[in-house]
Amino acid sequence: MKPMLTLYYDKECPFCNRYACFLELKKSHELHLINARESLQKIRTQCPHLDINDGMILVTDGRCLQGREALAYLDTLITRNTLFGKLHRIWRLAPWLTLPLYSVIKLLRRIVLFFMGKKSDIE
Repeated sequence: MKPMLTLYYDKECPFCNRYACFLELKKSHELHLINARESLQKIRTQCPHLDINDGMILVTDGRCLQGREALAYLDTLITRNTLFGKLHRIWRLAPWLTLPLYSVIKLLRRIVLFFMGKKSDIE
């Protein structure tokens, strides 16, 4: 039986949606992609100490990881033979860069959603 991962992300955000679609994990894991906008109550029940507006949430083995910690964990599972897999290595190779980089990604997400006429906060 494959270990299960659940990734809550904003499907309306082009960055989040592309990331979730291109996420390729080793065949040893089962990944469930869930639109956070449709599952807010489930997120609050499963990870009550986290706010989805602070970044995507990954649930694995009863643990809730968010934002750059979720990306760092996913980095350990991503197939390295793809371009995306090679680019994803930054989360492990340059940990000092992950906080500013993730902050920039979150800011870009807000800007893009604003221009798309969508709320950036998930309520």
